[in-house]
Amino acid sequence: MTSGKKILAFTGTVVLLLVVGRVGLGFLNQPDDKTLIVEAVKEAQKASREGQPGGVLDFLSLDLKLNGDETSGSRRNIADYVKNQKPDIEFTTLEPQIFGDQATIESDAKVKMGFGGFTPEVTIHDAKIYLKKEDDREWFIIPKKSWKITEIRASLSELPSLNLGS
Repeated sequence: MTSGKKILAFTGTVVLLLVVGRVGLGFLNQPDDKTLIVEAVKEAQKASREGQPGGVLDFLSLDLKLNGDETSGSRRNIADYVKNQKPDIEFTTLEPQIFGDQATIESDAKVKMGFGGFTPEVTIHDAKIYLKKEDDREWFIIPKKSWKITEIRASLSELPSLNLGS
């Protein structure tokens, strides 16, 4: 083997070891489920407040239900709602109850939405958020598990229509 091929092989090996090491550290340094859930909810809240629908959709299961009703096919409606209304949602409590690969958060929620400079605040009492650990990908290739919101149960009569019908 020539010295050029040896250098290339050595460099390739080092890069491969760095990638494998990074992936291994990612698995070893995973925070506990409670931390992952709270971080996911907070990231979704921030994205919602900033009107970034992609950041919200990342945390919603494809099988999302709203008060028991399927919302399949309505991701575009959710994205438009977040982009246009920029809902600012604050939970009074973020204490997930974890049962294996499923979790529940029960809390009152204060919701503010932008209506052309007018931002009414509505309190939703006894909201329930159901989450499930689902298969996901990091960097589009590395398999991982992520907590996704699978259902939201709340009295939404005070909020403007979200129109999530199938």
